[in-house]
Amino acid sequence: MEIDPPRRAGGPTLPPPEVALVGYVPVDYPTNYYTSTAPRWHRKVPRSAPACDGFAGLWPDPLLPQNSFTLPANTTQAVWITFQTPKEAPAGQYEGRIRFWGQPDGASGGANRPSSGGPGGNTAKGNCLLAEIPYRVHVWNFTLPDQPHLKAIYDVRFGSGMKLWGKTQEEVYREVVEFLARRRLQPDAVRPEPIFRYKDGRVEADFTEFDKAAQWYFGQLGLRHSYTPWHFYLFGWGHPPKKVGPEAPYPGQPPYEKADRAMLRPEYKHLYQEALRLFWQHVKEKGWADRFVLYIADEPFFRQPEIRDQMKALCAMIHEVDPAIPIYSSTWHHVPEWDDALDVWGIGHYGIVPLEQMARLRSAGKRIWFTTDGQMCLDTPYCAVERLLPHYCFHYGAEAYEFWGVAWTTYDPYRYGWHAYIHQSDQPGKSYWVRYPNGDGYLIYPGRPIGHEGPVSSIRLEQAREGVEDYEYLYILREKLAALPAQSPAAQQAQRILEASAKLLSFPNPGGRYSSRILPDPDRLLHLRRQLAETIEALSAKP
Repeated sequence: MEIDPPRRAGGPTLPPPEVALVGYVPVDYPTNYYTSTAPRWHRKVPRSAPACDGFAGLWPDPLLPQNSFTLPANTTQAVWITFQTPKEAPAGQYEGRIRFWGQPDGASGGANRPSSGGPGGNTAKGNCLLAEIPYRVHVWNFTLPDQPHLKAIYDVRFGSGMKLWGKTQEEVYREVVEFLARRRLQPDAVRPEPIFRYKDGRVEADFTEFDKAAQWYFGQLGLRHSYTPWHFYLFGWGHPPKKVGPEAPYPGQPPYEKADRAMLRPEYKHLYQEALRLFWQHVKEKGWADRFVLYIADEPFFRQPEIRDQMKALCAMIHEVDPAIPIYSSTWHHVPEWDDALDVWGIGHYGIVPLEQMARLRSAGKRIWFTTDGQMCLDTPYCAVERLLPHYCFHYGAEAYEFWGVAWTTYDPYRYGWHAYIHQSDQPGKSYWVRYPNGDGYLIYPGRPIGHEGPVSSIRLEQAREGVEDYEYLYILREKLAALPAQSPAAQQAQRILEASAKLLSFPNPGGRYSSRILPDPDRLLHLRRQLAETIEALSAKP
C-alpha cells in the first residue's frame, strides 16, 4: 500500500497517515471468569456458561503496523488508517489517494512492499497497480485541549507475558506510558517509586529517581493522574492489611482471626504515617499533590464485618496525616458505613449504584469514578464499552474511569486470544485457579513477536482514545451552551444534541461484555460525533 498525505486544494498537507492491518486472534471459548479448584497438574478448561455475546472463532483486535500483506483467494483484509491533524492545520476538506501495488493472479513470491516501507513510498520493481481509491478527510474548525478533562486510567502491568517484549520492564514501562499519553489516556502511576527504608522505628525516603520520572510524567508528557506509590496500597478483596516494613497491623499472626480489625497497632500506624507524611509533603512542595490519589484497596469484601472495620481504621490512619489526601477504592457498590472514610468511590457503571445515590455522594463532596475490570473483552461484536465509558462519565458525573491492565498477558496474545489459568487467593484460606475474560487486562500488544520494536495498538485501544475525544466534544458543546441565552435557537439546538448523546446510554445496562445490547446500532454514535462537531463549528462561527 501507499497513501498520499491528505492535501487541501491549493494548500497545505496533513502529516502522512499511520497504516496498520487489522489482525485476528483465535478464541477457543466465549468470555467469562472461569474458575477451578482442580490440582495444579490437571488440565483446566471452561466448564460453565459464557457471559458475553461473543463466540469461539477469529476476532479482530491487534492493529499490525505494516503496509503489505498476502491476500489469498476468497479472503478479505481490513486496513486501519489513522490521520492526525496538528493544531495549526487549517480547517476544511483534504483529499488523497490510496494505492494497492502487488502481483496479481497468484504470482509467486507473495506480496511485494513499496521500497520505502512507508505509506507514501515508491513502488518496488515488478509490481503493478491493483487498485486505487480516493479518500477525503474533513478537519473541523476547533481544537481539542492539550490535556483531556476526563481521566481514562489504564494500569501498566505486564504479567507473565513480560518476556514477550524482549526488554526490561523499565524500558517497556516508558514506551507504554508514552504510547498511552499520545492517545489521551492516563497510566496508573509514576515509576520508579520512591525508596522507603525502615530502621529503628524511623522512616527514610529517597526521591531521586522518582522525581526524575515524575518530571517526565507530569511535565514532559502532561499527564494528570497518578496513584500514590503502591507502597501505600493496603489490601485487596477479603485479606487483612499488609505489613508495613517489619510491623504487622494487628497482634498475633495472619489472618488475625481474634484481632479487633478496628484497632491498628500503634507501631504499624507510626511507620505507615511517617512514610506517607514524607511522601505527601514532598509532592506538595513539588506542586504535584493534586495529581495523586491513594488507592487503598481493590474490590474489598464489604459484606464481611471485619473488612468494613479495617477499612474505616485504615482510612482514619491516612486522614490523620492530612484530611486532604484523597482515598480511593474500587468498591463497585456503595457502602454507607464508609461514607466518612472514602473520598473517591470506584463504582460499577452498569447500574449497581442508583444514579440518585451517585448524585448524593457528589453533593457530599465525594468524587465518582467508574471501575471497569473484566469489561473490555475482545470477543464481543463492538468496542462499545471502550467508546461509551467517557459518555457515561460525562452524563452521570464521573471524573474518571479506571481499568486494571493495559499490557497484562499470560500467553502470546497473537496466537491465543484467551488467558492461562492463574492461581490466586481472594481471602485467607481460600485459593483457586481462574481464567480471566478473553482480552482482559491488555489493549496493547508486545511488538517483538511480530518484529516490531514498540507497542502495538488494538481496535479496543483506539476506541478508548476516540471515546476520550468524544468527551471533549461534549465538554466543548456544554461550555458553549452555558454561554448562550437559554431560549435562543442555538441553545435549543445544542441542548438537543446533548440529549441525543445521553439517549445512547442505558442505565442499568448488561455491561461491557454485551456490546450488541448496549450499542445495538454503532452508526448512531458516528452520526452523533458528526452532529456534535457541526454544532460546535456553527456556534464558533457566530459573532
